[in-house]
Amino acid sequence: MNLLVVLRPVSRASKYALAFLRVALGALFCSSGRDKGVRGVTLRAAVIASAVFLAVGVAGSVSLSDGSEAKPATDTTAPRDPEDLGGVEDRVLNESPENPYHQVVDDSDARNFEANGYRGRQASEGAFGEGYAVATDGAETAAFEMQVPRTRYYSVWARWPVRDENAEAARMGIPSSDGTTWEEVDQSEDGGGWVRIGAYEMREGRREIRLESGGGPAVADAVMIVGDALVGEDGRTASVADPYDFAADEEDESPYVSEPLSEGVTAMRVGGPTGGDVVRVAKRHLGTRYGYNRCANNVREDCSCHTRLVYRHFGRKLPDSPVRQWRIDAGRKIHRKANLRRGDLIFHDLNRDGLNDHYRDHVSIWAGRGNIVHASSYFGRVVVSEERYLRGFWGGKRFGFR
Repeated sequence: MNLLVVLRPVSRASKYALAFLRVALGALFCSSGRDKGVRGVTLRAAVIASAVFLAVGVAGSVSLSDGSEAKPATDTTAPRDPEDLGGVEDRVLNESPENPYHQVVDDSDARNFEANGYRGRQASEGAFGEGYAVATDGAETAAFEMQVPRTRYYSVWARWPVRDENAEAARMGIPSSDGTTWEEVDQSEDGGGWVRIGAYEMREGRREIRLESGGGPAVADAVMIVGDALVGEDGRTASVADPYDFAADEEDESPYVSEPLSEGVTAMRVGGPTGGDVVRVAKRHLGTRYGYNRCANNVREDCSCHTRLVYRHFGRKLPDSPVRQWRIDAGRKIHRKANLRRGDLIFHDLNRDGLNDHYRDHVSIWAGRGNIVHASSYFGRVVVSEERYLRGFWGGKRFGFR
């Protein structure tokens, strides 16, 4: 009886297995005298062993549904996500070096920065360096000049201070191999930290990244390139290096980032944590190998393990499953992508059958400007990449960060 309670059948298959087990137990303990020969005992023992193996196997497969989305599923009839096809080497065209080249150009860099018609301002919340420059009405294009050591893909990051009057539709021109690629950047959001603009193939030599106003005055603060970008065969790109490893200002210091915190312990700061703090902690995991071993920092992480480890720093104990992270009562659900803010959890129903598959559904952390930080089975690492490549947006969750 105790065995039946422990197994706790939750599916039709497990009920059948346990029914079979009951029959076997009855055969052993309620048999008549004529069945007490050696052959009868042997037969009953074999039946019982088969039933136990069947019941435990079914129950074990059910318990695995509490794991994260990455663990191998057994349903071969379900539609497979492209990320599941082949190995990482079949999808990703290049490797990222351990110590990638990087260059930061700040607005105070007289040699590499030029901006006619921009007015210098003193440092404010989230500005990089000693200050920043704001475009006036007659401003020309600001230029950040970079030295590209060799032709390859580079991650491009930019930052600007927190200001309500920042440009809502600034334009950044990236010198890609196919010519200048112009990207629209809303500087009224995501201020105060490094924001990923994208990854682009740049040719060797001196190259300029340009900035123009739009929907308000553009803010020229700092731009960085990092030679860490991964490129997928389908054209998607990802960044695997933490920009704060190369350029962290005093304003970027955070008690949530320096050391891993033990389970249930959260660092304290006046005003409490922000969504930017969540993203900072999430980026400390960049480059960690994708996998589904025991969920531990920087060992191997799947999607829900990554979010679980990140939110642990902020006193949130999340289950290691995208489905269960969505279903728990804590947090406010967000149903429109336009309402997401940095640090929010974002969920995807990858196989389009509802957010109910612990193996195939996905959870990540919104990083601003269309980017997510997540453990990616496609790239085989924790990366920053564009959310638009994941199908089946389901919703988001916010846990009270300002």
